[in-house]
Amino acid sequence: MHKRVAPGLLTCEPPPRTGAAIRDVRERVLTPGALLIVGVAFAVYLLSALHLGARGGISYFGADPEYYVVMQHHVHHHTATRFHPSTVFLALGWMKLFSPLESWIAPHILLKALFAAVGAVGVLGAIVAFTVLLPRGYGLLGGLLYASSLGVWYFAAIPESKILTASLSALYIAVYARYRDGWNARRTIGLNAILAVACLNEIVAGFLMAIPAVDALLRGINWARIRWIAVQVVVALIALLVLELLVNGWLVPRSGSPAEQSHFALLIHYVTKFKYSLAKFHDFVANWYFFNLVAPTPHALWWPQTGGYFEPSLAAYRWSPIAMMALFIIAMTIVAASIFALRGASFGAADGLLLPLTAYAIVRAVFFFIFVSDEALLFSPAVTLAHWLILLVPFAASRFPAKRLVLAALAICLFATNAGFMLRTDIWAAAARIFVGAPS
Repeated sequence: MHKRVAPGLLTCEPPPRTGAAIRDVRERVLTPGALLIVGVAFAVYLLSALHLGARGGISYFGADPEYYVVMQHHVHHHTATRFHPSTVFLALGWMKLFSPLESWIAPHILLKALFAAVGAVGVLGAIVAFTVLLPRGYGLLGGLLYASSLGVWYFAAIPESKILTASLSALYIAVYARYRDGWNARRTIGLNAILAVACLNEIVAGFLMAIPAVDALLRGINWARIRWIAVQVVVALIALLVLELLVNGWLVPRSGSPAEQSHFALLIHYVTKFKYSLAKFHDFVANWYFFNLVAPTPHALWWPQTGGYFEPSLAAYRWSPIAMMALFIIAMTIVAASIFALRGASFGAADGLLLPLTAYAIVRAVFFFIFVSDEALLFSPAVTLAHWLILLVPFAASRFPAKRLVLAALAICLFATNAGFMLRTDIWAAAARIFVGAPS
């Protein structure tokens, strides 16, 4: 006989959610406001894709769009299929499904619409996670912040595999958070299916398992939890075997490049290629934690021969007042959240989940710093939701005044500065010309 304690604390048998509670969560998530944000996100991502394509802006930050644009012609690139088959199969299936529309809609627009839709699905996952883990009234604000983050926005607007990894990561976190204390066979299969597709798109998506693993350690290890996590490990291993034995060498011929012989060969290639230093660590932190959320300038002028990057320094923000304002608000929320978290107060439905999310974020960051630190922004969108949750959960629970107004202001600044990058226009300067410097 186990003693019952308050929800959110460790129990051997967590009280399952009642049907009314589950319906309440569903009604709070699938609101007209949530669907509106998802729809607007899709439209913004698609319009951004058309603009970026027209101005030749689809190769920033180490992206490889040339591996994916060929799918508008119903063919695939071997390198993309070898390492990211989920994106390839999804895109080819999408183009086949909508091929009857190619007489009216250009194939490249149909392909762009797929990646915009994938990004929008990730926004829905983020809204679910924020709605479940934050107090009422924060779900839509969190969704706006996630949708407006540079890494999510940019990679939803170009043909690349990274947005599928980001959206599947958001869905994984959302499903785990929502059913954390109420698993059944159907929900477990659903979560494992998300993990399988994510691993087939990027094998290190298996790092998502850090969330349930650390959560289980904190709540107490028992046979049921060990078995549940073991199933996820098996799913990731099967995905790796499929990639190495079925995809690479069977569905597509083996590459002549030594680096593309296997995932392990690719890892060794990059690890031995890069040189590590404190300067590299600073550049990685700037891209992974800051540029992924807030574009420092409307232009990415560094290393244009490789597509273009931001100046690899936090000093890049000095040129954009609106980006600095967004950073100031983020810093303010970090201080408020840290003060509240240090007091050991309750985070409601998110109690005990911040450390697992942090573990996932750290494991992924450490791996990609070792693997390919120069392309941090390319791989950081998958931790965008985790970063926002780690920040917003304690901030929303704090006693900071006008919290929703602060987050609304942050969403406006975030959208404006990142829209400036998409349009390659200084939004702050443009607004000043309109409202201040326009001739009378």
